[in-house]
Amino acid sequence: MLMKNKKLIFSIITIVVLVVAGGWFFGFKGKPNFGQGEIIIGGRVFGVEIAETVMTRAQGLSGQEKLGENEGMLFVFSVPSIQGFWMKDMKFPIDIVWIRGDKIVGFAEKVQPEPEKTVFGLTVYYSPEPVDRVLEVNAGTVARSGSKVGDLVYFNK
Repeated sequence: MLMKNKKLIFSIITIVVLVVAGGWFFGFKGKPNFGQGEIIIGGRVFGVEIAETVMTRAQGLSGQEKLGENEGMLFVFSVPSIQGFWMKDMKFPIDIVWIRGDKIVGFAEKVQPEPEKTVFGLTVYYSPEPVDRVLEVNAGTVARSGSKVGDLVYFNK
């Protein structure tokens, strides 16, 4: 009887987690609490929202109307790994800057929204190597700043 109750409790918890995760994954509309900071890249200072929790990283810039000229979103990961980003519910194009430690390791420039695609059909942009930070800024920012692989990035939290 005790084993049967444990299985029931585990099943209920699993269902609740799946329902919450599914709602968040396919249609979470609330805005989680992002941290604030600054990042200096290519000599330009950007005010950034910091996404360092599962919820803030999942929400990202989805649903946001635009970014200011010197604004961005910085995604922070505890362990460097290959990261994949998509344009779910995005309304404007962006540049993605892949960062490991304090150095730029790559870019995905002028990434376009894909409103006509389903979540399963969206293009996924992968970091060229393991990264622990990813910066999203307005499309064209990388070209205008003259940033290149190997450039240093400075953070102020």
